[in-house]
Amino acid sequence: MNANPFEPSRDTTSSITPESRSEPAGFGPRFAAYLIDILPISIALAVIYYFLLGFDETWLHYTTSPDDAEARAAFLSQRNQMRDLSFLVYVLYCGVMECSAWQATLGKKLMGIRVTDNQGQPLSVGRSFGRNFAKFLSYIPLGLGFLWMIWSKQKRGWHDMLAKTLVMK
Repeated sequence: MNANPFEPSRDTTSSITPESRSEPAGFGPRFAAYLIDILPISIALAVIYYFLLGFDETWLHYTTSPDDAEARAAFLSQRNQMRDLSFLVYVLYCGVMECSAWQATLGKKLMGIRVTDNQGQPLSVGRSFGRNFAKFLSYIPLGLGFLWMIWSKQKRGWHDMLAKTLVMK
């Protein structure tokens, strides 16, 4: 028994570490983390487009003339720009945050999950950005690379497999 009650106990009989109790994070917590992260980014970019880049006029023209092909094309073009820019900002944000001491974005942190390499170690800057840019490959075929984690035993998306990373809770 410890003489000092404020000193952590030194139980040498237990070999269970917090890392060994970790398990792969499934689709649900990862999707919730994604929503927590992407919504503020998307809203901020939509506000910028609306108030500074003319999306208000594009929206007004599209909603008042839904049969106008030019109005529809302009609307879809700007909407797609916002979507693609939101995803790019999200990927860069994830790249920075997942190689930080947190090993997670704010959404992942709130969901109690973190990103590691295959050995449970923090990601290097290169691996973090590689993993996150590989999300474009997971995204392109109708998001199948993200849905893959539903069927994967280690709950890994294509971007995780390519970068040799794990998302653990």
